Amino acid sequence: MSRKILVTADQIATSSTGLYHFAFELIKQLQVHQTDELDLQYLIPRSFTKIKPFGEAHYRTRGVLTNLRWKSIPEFDLIHFTQQNPTLLKPHKIIGRKILTIHDLNYRYEYPVDSAPYRHFQAQTRRYLDQVDAITTISQYAARDIAEHLQYPLDQIRVIYNGVNVSTIPAEELARHQPGFRPERPFLFTVGTVMAKKNFHVLPAMLANLDYDLIIAGRIDDHSLEYYKLIKRECERFGIAPGRVHLLGETSEIDKHWYYQHCSAFVFPSIAEGFGLPVLEAFSYEKPTFLSTHTALPEVGGEAAYYFDSFHPDRMSEVVKQGLTDFPYSNKIQLARDRVTEFSWEKAAQAYLALYKEILR
Repeated sequence: MSRKILVTADQIATSSTGLYHFAFELIKQLQVHQTDELDLQYLIPRSFTKIKPFGEAHYRTRGVLTNLRWKSIPEFDLIHFTQQNPTLLKPHKIIGRKILTIHDLNYRYEYPVDSAPYRHFQAQTRRYLDQVDAITTISQYAARDIAEHLQYPLDQIRVIYNGVNVSTIPAEELARHQPGFRPERPFLFTVGTVMAKKNFHVLPAMLANLDYDLIIAGRIDDHSLEYYKLIKRECERFGIAPGRVHLLGETSEIDKHWYYQHCSAFVFPSIAEGFGLPVLEAFSYEKPTFLSTHTALPEVGGEAAYYFDSFHPDRMSEVVKQGLTDFPYSNKIQLARDRVTEFSWEKAAQAYLALYKEILR
């Protein structure tokens, strides 16, 4: 008899984010590699019922505001919560075997320690840790962070790395594509929700010493407005012409991949990443990639990336200049190819399927 497993996909409603890509890519591979002994079903927001994001899979739908009615789901042997702040279903409301994937503890970087949001997220995550059968995370850095700040045994945290989101857009289609904004000058590219932890505001200043424009692609919402204004103020403070820094907001997948393909380099100064999927995306286009040394980025980038050892604008521009000069004569392209091969969603799915079977023994 097949064991029934429910995999939550709350994030499928938040496209162009790391959580969206995690759910989408992992579940695609789970479908490919699942065996008859496991009956996988997927919990998605009710608004996505007609879209069927994972093809002809078995779906359960849920409205966010009705999750409190589910006291138990006896027909499922195991539930995998694929993010640490689930909205469709709450771990502490469910009786049964459970896995929780924690991507990061980014509330530590987003709120003051003595603030109500910080205390809320910390207490909630600690409570969930005590109410599930297994904890997984996406990097060794994230595992250490969880162990240190939530006082959880490090040897009980499973690290299952993310994969790289390799473009499925045909090369001919990408070559013909005209993005919503087409830069006229050579440009540096970065991507991510516009928020303080991404540290995008340090980038305009270095342009004073670089003959490149900058494109930032990522969602700008009500919570982002103050940080968006800070980036604009930094442009003014360092005398960077408005036409050199382009904050595009959320872009389509094909636009994003066009920018990866055509940029002179990818820059990612983030100070809070549980993993860093954009790093591998840039590697897949064999682009010079410049990262901060914070959190999980060195773990993902390895020797294939260049690193900002300071956020002083003169030093950042120097690192970029040196990297762009070095790149054609280095082995960075081969190292990047190796990193892309090392991290795959197929490997991640197989690791999760093995964990499901282990817990259900």
